[in-house]
Amino acid sequence: MAKINLISLSGNTFKDIGIQSISGLIVSNTDTTDITFDLVIGPKTLHNGTSDTGAFYVLKDIPIPVGSTFTFEADNILSTLGSAGSIIEEYKDIKSRFEAAKNMTFLIRLDTDFVASAILRRT
Repeated sequence: MAKINLISLSGNTFKDIGIQSISGLIVSNTDTTDITFDLVIGPKTLHNGTSDTGAFYVLKDIPIPVGSTFTFEADNILSTLGSAGSIIEEYKDIKSRFEAAKNMTFLIRLDTDFVASAILRRT
């Protein structure tokens, strides 16, 4: 059964939206100017901050003109990421191997002081 999450976004701080699978995303520009947004997988410590240290961009600087909506139907990676048994591994260059990443989550943000509404379909 699908679950729908609603979030109002403003400003350029990351919001932790959890690691549960994303099967669809709709972002509506409710601002009076064009906006951009980012979706990343990153450490939970990025929540409420602007730093993207350790973040892996899924969607970056996606432009949404005034009065428009961006719709994203997730691929198999995002739609199964939060499933039982899924593991996120990060390549460690020093060790030349992948290692399980800890405390990772999806984070979303807008650029500057923009405002938008987002709807996430989760499975």
